[in-house]
Amino acid sequence: MALAKIIGKTPRPQPKPFVGFVADDVSREIVQKAAERHGISQPDVNSGSISTAVQRLAGAPTPNRLLVDLSGCPDPMADLSALADVCDNGIRVLTIGDVNDVNLYRTLIAAGIDDYIVKPVTVEAILGALQQQDAPTVEAEVDDGLAHVVAITGTRGGVGATTIASNCAWIAANEYNIRTALVDLDLYFGTCGLALDLETGRGLREALENPERMDGLFVERAMVRDGDNLFMLGTEDDLDNSHEFDPIAMQRLIDQLRGEFKRIIIDLPRFAARTQLSLLTPPVSVVLVTEPSLSGMRDTKRLAKAVKNTAPGADLNIVLNRVGAMKGAELSQKDFEQGTELKVDFSVPFDAKAAALSAGSGKPFAKGSSRSKTVKQLQLVTEKVARIETGSAKGSSWRRMLRMSR
Repeated sequence: MALAKIIGKTPRPQPKPFVGFVADDVSREIVQKAAERHGISQPDVNSGSISTAVQRLAGAPTPNRLLVDLSGCPDPMADLSALADVCDNGIRVLTIGDVNDVNLYRTLIAAGIDDYIVKPVTVEAILGALQQQDAPTVEAEVDDGLAHVVAITGTRGGVGATTIASNCAWIAANEYNIRTALVDLDLYFGTCGLALDLETGRGLREALENPERMDGLFVERAMVRDGDNLFMLGTEDDLDNSHEFDPIAMQRLIDQLRGEFKRIIIDLPRFAARTQLSLLTPPVSVVLVTEPSLSGMRDTKRLAKAVKNTAPGADLNIVLNRVGAMKGAELSQKDFEQGTELKVDFSVPFDAKAAALSAGSGKPFAKGSSRSKTVKQLQLVTEKVARIETGSAKGSSWRRMLRMSR
């Protein structure tokens, strides 16, 4: 039985369709009228500045659309950064203000804000901005060729490779609407199913044992689905069973998945990396997940060498995970890089609260703790290793740009 069915679920408040924070009464009434004319049901337009918005949204569900007033802000970008910290991805943001400056406008647009309207605002101007938000956007994709494969391997047990893999898959599928396959290649102790609160069954074993039967329908039936775009393939096999799969079976599985999905995220056990990586043809990224310790440094260096030898066409990425979990006993990133002679691509902080919430609810970090600093880094990891072009993903681009500018 799935974990959520055992512990039950507490209904989460639904996000409001539109929330506004406007400093003066005249503009507030205009924004209210424009939202109503646009057909937004029960727009919630409040008196207050962007600082008020930060305070209110810190303890409330993020609305689908948000309008904030920058009037009187000495540093609008700092205030927007604070706002980004309390908002989930997917939100669309409009701004109004009393400064008529083309440089400010360009800065806001470059940061991903949908529009900036100078006061005095009109119903027509606000209405036009809302209509522009509804204009169709292009799905975030890399190209029309082969699906990109991401193989994620932990340098040691317990460093969080499965956490990285399950969150990357969830983010790609849910925040960028990309049809994504998550494959857990640990047939005995795989935990991707637990991370997503899914029952894995025997799907992966059956697929690898029957390469001659492998087609789109067979693979789809072997997978379990989480939402519209995320599909998982794994198994929880009995320890008494032994397996010696023909490499051709794995190759056929990857080829079949590439025909059905845009991204394939593989949770690849360390013991299988040496033999399985050679089967992954470009475009492919290999992610080594490690911890900031001496053993992590040693094993990262050894595995990175193996990756370069067995999969020379892969894009290698190093993720330093659980940073801060062992305070006082960790290597600094600088020392880690010097010891491995490799550049760390991402440093993911340890968040004990988010980890406990994820373990107790069967939800990935990105779903249950979307405002965590850990999740912000996981989003950036996903964008890079899965080669997601974020320019067309308007709903989250403003938060990403602000994060990277700080």
